[in-house]
Amino acid sequence: MPTDSDASAFRYPSQPRIRRHGPHGYADLQSFRPWLRDEFSFRCVYCLIREQWGRATGEFDLDHFAPQRRNPGKVVEYENLLDACHTCNLRKADRQLPDPSTALTTENVRVYPDGSLTGLSDDAARIIRRLCLNSPGLTRWRRTWIRIIELAEESDPELLRVLMGYPNDLPNLKRSRAPENTRPHGISDSHFARRERGDLPDVYLE
Repeated sequence: MPTDSDASAFRYPSQPRIRRHGPHGYADLQSFRPWLRDEFSFRCVYCLIREQWGRATGEFDLDHFAPQRRNPGKVVEYENLLDACHTCNLRKADRQLPDPSTALTTENVRVYPDGSLTGLSDDAARIIRRLCLNSPGLTRWRRTWIRIIELAEESDPELLRVLMGYPNDLPNLKRSRAPENTRPHGISDSHFARRERGDLPDVYLE
């Protein structure tokens, strides 16, 4: 039986995510990407892989929470978009799953040192099962990254900063110029704006 742990490399948000951005009116789906990167803290909303851990390009997709084939009117609706890695997006396919922004929190998911997950709510357990987040390959991958971060914490602060910090290319949302933005104040709380003010931490967990 695995022992519970603070596995800091894979800490789901402590609270359900409340969106701080509200861009609307883009005809091009990709125009939402900088907003979603910032919204979801440069991590896959499902498995928590970070941009800093993958390839320079092509690792992340824009996932439609309500599948676009079944909901064509929501294809370019910001509130229906999630930032997800390519693998999780493929596994989700056109399934309608519980909202990971609400279901995947520290209250509902346990992460263990051996890389396994336990969903403590029905919604969290369903997402974990449907996306195969407890497959042998993903469990091994998660266990490896837990150990890498532990070693960096012990002996390599610079490596820890690179792996658990923010990417260098933080999106400047002031320049994104959405046709409409229902939450304009979120720009001042973006990671780019916080870095400009000097209050962005070197590393982050949630």
